[in-house]
Amino acid sequence: MNIHLDCIPCIIQNYIRLVKTGSISKTQSEPVLRSLLSFLSEVDYDQPPPLLSQNLHRILRKELKSSDPYRSIKEDSNRMMLQKYPLLKKTVEAASNPFDTAMRLAIAGNVIDFGSKHQLDIDKTIQQILTSELEIDHSTDLRKDIADAKTLLYIGDNAGEIVLDKLFLETLDHDDVYFTVRGHPVINDATHEDAVTAGVDRHAKIITTGDDAPGIVWETTSPEFKDIFSKADVIISKGQGNLEGLTDIPGNIYFLLVTKCNLVSNTIGVKEESFLVLNRTKLNKKTEKENNA
Repeated sequence: MNIHLDCIPCIIQNYIRLVKTGSISKTQSEPVLRSLLSFLSEVDYDQPPPLLSQNLHRILRKELKSSDPYRSIKEDSNRMMLQKYPLLKKTVEAASNPFDTAMRLAIAGNVIDFGSKHQLDIDKTIQQILTSELEIDHSTDLRKDIADAKTLLYIGDNAGEIVLDKLFLETLDHDDVYFTVRGHPVINDATHEDAVTAGVDRHAKIITTGDDAPGIVWETTSPEFKDIFSKADVIISKGQGNLEGLTDIPGNIYFLLVTKCNLVSNTIGVKEESFLVLNRTKLNKKTEKENNA
């Protein structure tokens, strides 16, 4: 899945949003923006969005002389969701179908995405997803595959969101789970530190992608990640960035996400702000059918 022109205003809005948080001073904001625009004016757009974003945020960190400009934003997200966790845990425990409820909450958590063009409210999203049909729902297959799986790989996405991933993992109670975070800080994507803060390490073995892309860029992920990916019987992939990098990678992958842009929504064939549990093989069959039409 390569960059679309719609990705460019989304990138600029993301930067402006960061400026408005006060993470970038007024004196820094204009020269840093010029550096980013200069890069965007020359870059090859024939690449996946996570790769473009990886390089942009390397420029941003260099210009700001900061290894993690979004650190306070991530800390706030983790703190907010940990405060909500006890009530959401009770919601899952009281549900007639705890698997479905915990899975839906994990999907809802995907709106905690500072890199998205549209900033959606987590509380409203939780209420909506608990009472709505999923636009695409392959969760019956997912549940069966998890029950039969020896090894489960769960690829996380954002800080804060991973608290709800932890709740889903608790509900699954699987014996052999690996949870993937980013190898280095980028946007508000979760790192090892965030996973430990959220308590994910009590339910899964934490590994990293080995790099700083806000999504999976297969070519630059670590040998450890590739090895576990290839051995996993089921792979749960959270969010758009991971989907953008994994649509062409073989594996029993289930994408859990909220669609937040035209590029992803149109590729899948759904409207924006759709809730999805999507098996990769079914996505590729749909795409192949449309390309051959």
